Amino acid sequence: MGITGNLKTMQLSELLQWLSLGQKAGTLLINGHGVEKRIYFQNGRINSSSSSDQREYLGHFLVSHGYITEEELKMAMEVQEESNILLGKILVMINAISETDLLRLMRKKAEESIYDVFLWEEGSFEFVDGELPDLKMVPLSLDVTGIIMEGLRRYDEWQRIRLRVPDDTVVPQIVRPLNIDELSEREKLIVPYIDGQRSIEEIALQTHNAEFNVARLVFEGLRNETMGLVQVERSRQAVAVGAGGSESEVEQFLARGKAHLKDDPQKAYRMFKVASDLDPSDGRAADAIRQAEREIKGALEKDGITGDRIPEIAIPVSKLTELPFSPHEGFVLSRINGVWDVKSIMKISPIKELEVLMIFQSLSKKEVIRWKKK
Repeated sequence: MGITGNLKTMQLSELLQWLSLGQKAGTLLINGHGVEKRIYFQNGRINSSSSSDQREYLGHFLVSHGYITEEELKMAMEVQEESNILLGKILVMINAISETDLLRLMRKKAEESIYDVFLWEEGSFEFVDGELPDLKMVPLSLDVTGIIMEGLRRYDEWQRIRLRVPDDTVVPQIVRPLNIDELSEREKLIVPYIDGQRSIEEIALQTHNAEFNVARLVFEGLRNETMGLVQVERSRQAVAVGAGGSESEVEQFLARGKAHLKDDPQKAYRMFKVASDLDPSDGRAADAIRQAEREIKGALEKDGITGDRIPEIAIPVSKLTELPFSPHEGFVLSRINGVWDVKSIMKISPIKELEVLMIFQSLSKKEVIRWKKK
């Protein structure tokens, strides 16, 4: 028997428990925050999971834990493109990671992806009874009870974190030396990016982490007074209009997006994304986003924004640091080295490919970058 609903009316812990006690087999689809996650069940246990959030892809997850570098990820993905061999197997073949570590981290990746949903304020779900992926996946057989207990613990921890770290636009800085020996390997990779300039959102992008991991480290730093906050401000449009948008708000953003669809498809895309964030279960927003994506792809092709072009920074670094860039733009700019082409940067980016192409188009029009001559 299938089931559909909203995470506001049926909590994730209740949903997972129902699937476990019923010894269900099938796929649980969860949509929210612009992300689709799939959790696969076999006999009431979690067999595997997948996510459209690129930071939760295996390669980015391994980068965030320090097991591979972005260069190794780029090389492995190029091999995967040519051979169709699974990325994990390639990484083992090139000795970037041991098979034991790979299996352990695949299990951890699946768990972390599910824990993340416990922090969502809203989202829609559907369980498709008996449907499992055709692709061969490494069976994990995770115990649901343990997942629920840790997920609820993280939810409680997230509420405490939000009392000191109100949102992801705050900029942390280190004010006293940290005891590096007490930090995990992942935290050690985050620390160099806490420079009093980057927001939590930017740090998360630069290190391929979820905002939760960065915010938790900053929260501990605030508690032991080794860190402080440079600023506290909300800038994201979705936050400004409120998390629980009404139907009229959704329709307002849909209407505004449709008005700009032909003359400015990127603006329309942003409006549709806000509508989707306000109500992830509204199919109209998802359809509108796909329509805007088609318009944007056409505009990108017209401007010659293709994967084989090599970007270069066109302005002095001193001027570059003075300009206001979004976290996503900052990530892309930091990976431009005059050697990697657009396709290579997309491979290592935790941002959707279309959005990376949009950033290149914008930076090119602003003459922040130029294209290397062949």
